[in-house]
Amino acid sequence: MFIAACLTTGLLSVSEYSFSQRSAYDTPVSSYEKKPAVPKANTPKGAAKPGQPDPDKSPVTDSIQAHLPIEVVEEAQGGGLFSGSSKSLRKDNVLEDDMSDSTATPLPYTALYASDALYRVRVWRTIDARTQKNARYFFNKAIDGDENARLINIMLKAVKDNGVQAFSNIDDRFTTPISYDDVVASFGGGKDTAAKYDMDGNIVGYQVRSRMVSGDSVYKFRIKEEWVFNKRDGKTYIRILGIAPLSSYTTSDGYTVENSEHALFWLYYPDLRKTLVRSNIVNPLDMGGRITWEEVFENRLFDSKVIKSSLDAENGFNENPLTEAHSTEIQQQLNNLSRRMWGK
Repeated sequence: MFIAACLTTGLLSVSEYSFSQRSAYDTPVSSYEKKPAVPKANTPKGAAKPGQPDPDKSPVTDSIQAHLPIEVVEEAQGGGLFSGSSKSLRKDNVLEDDMSDSTATPLPYTALYASDALYRVRVWRTIDARTQKNARYFFNKAIDGDENARLINIMLKAVKDNGVQAFSNIDDRFTTPISYDDVVASFGGGKDTAAKYDMDGNIVGYQVRSRMVSGDSVYKFRIKEEWVFNKRDGKTYIRILGIAPLSSYTTSDGYTVENSEHALFWLYYPDLRKTLVRSNIVNPLDMGGRITWEEVFENRLFDSKVIKSSLDAENGFNENPLTEAHSTEIQQQLNNLSRRMWGK
C-alpha cells in the first residue's frame, strides 16, 4: 500500500495561449492546485527546479526525454464538446423508448423558380442562445447527459458520423471543404503534451491529451438565408442556406477581443436537415413531449438579429453589422415583403 501511494503521479500542463476559447459562463479558475512534492534544494529564485522544464525556455514538446514513455490518452468521457457524456450502463429513464426515429427524413421543399420569384432577399442573421426565448432550446439540459442534444454537438456529430461536409470560414459560399480534424482545430482544440512527475519531482513519462472545450463556449450561431416572394401562390418562403457556430477571440486573462466575432466553420443547411430531423430535444412548452431541431428552424422558434441583407443598399445602410434600429427596420420590411407586390 505504501509503495502504491508513493507512485501517485500528477500532471503539469505546458500549454499557454495568447488566445483561447472560453464560455460566456466561465468563472476564473481557482489558483489552488495540488502539486507534486519536490525536494527542497538551494535553487536560485526564478530558476527551474530539478527535473522540471524551465518556464522561460522551450516547452515540454521541445525537451521530451526520448527514453521515457509517451501515453496517448483517448477522448475523455466527461462532458467535453467533442467527447460527450459518459454512457449509462443501465436504462437511465422510465420510458419504454426514446421517441427518436432513426429513419425520419425531412419533408421536401416546395419547388421555387426564378420566373416566379417576384422578390428575393438574401439575409444574414445572428442567433444568441443566451436570450430567454433561445435558451430553452439551445441550452436545454433538463436531464443530466442531454448535452449531446445541443445544437453544436448535433453539428459536430453530423460532420463526424453522418457524412455532412463542413466548409471553411474563408467565405460563406461553401467553396472550401474541410475535414473533421479541421473543424475541431477551429475551436482551439488539438493536443496537449503533459509531463508526469513522481513524488520526488522527477519526470517519469508524458501524456498526450485532447484539449477540453466546453459546449458553453459556443452560444452564438450565424444563419444565412433567402426570403422569396413567390407570385405563383402569393406566399413568402424562407429558406436557410447555411449555419455556422460563432466565436470571439479571448485573451488569456479572460477579456474578449472587441469586434473579433467570426464563424468557426459553415455547414450547408439542406445537408444538415436529415440529422436535425432525427435529433430530438425536450419541448420546453410541453415537458411530456419532444421536438426536433428541424422543427425549431423550420417553424422559426428562435429569436435572431439581422446583421446584413441585400436590402441594406436601397435603404442607405452601409454599416456591418447593422445597428439595432436598422436591423429592426430590415426585419419589418421582410415581414411585409408580400405587400410590395400589391403596392405595384
